[in-house]
Amino acid sequence: MTKQIPDTMLWFWERIAPIIVPFLIIVAVTEVLYFFKIADHADHLVFFYLLPTTFIAMLYGSVLSMICAIDATLVADFFLYNPGYTLYVSDPRQAGELFLFGLTALIGAKCTAELMRQVTKPF
Repeated sequence: MTKQIPDTMLWFWERIAPIIVPFLIIVAVTEVLYFFKIADHADHLVFFYLLPTTFIAMLYGSVLSMICAIDATLVADFFLYNPGYTLYVSDPRQAGELFLFGLTALIGAKCTAELMRQVTKPF
């Protein structure tokens, strides 16, 4: 016998999923990028956050994608840039890189959401 999921549980999941799913995607990408930072001493990893930001824009629209882009910028600053585990960036070039990433992610999020909206609503 299969149990039916109550309507209140489905309603709750539909309301909370757009918040939880982007957060979990950012956490997963951060884990992978932090591994590459430690293992290979790789630089400029912040731009790999553009892919999940675009994916979130396609799934949930521009507002959540923009929040995700801002979160990705702060998380990248906290975990991937020296000095570690602080929001302070010691190198001005890295600060510029974070600024350009944030700007690119916000513009990309809006453009992707608009393109997806036009696919669902032609003319």
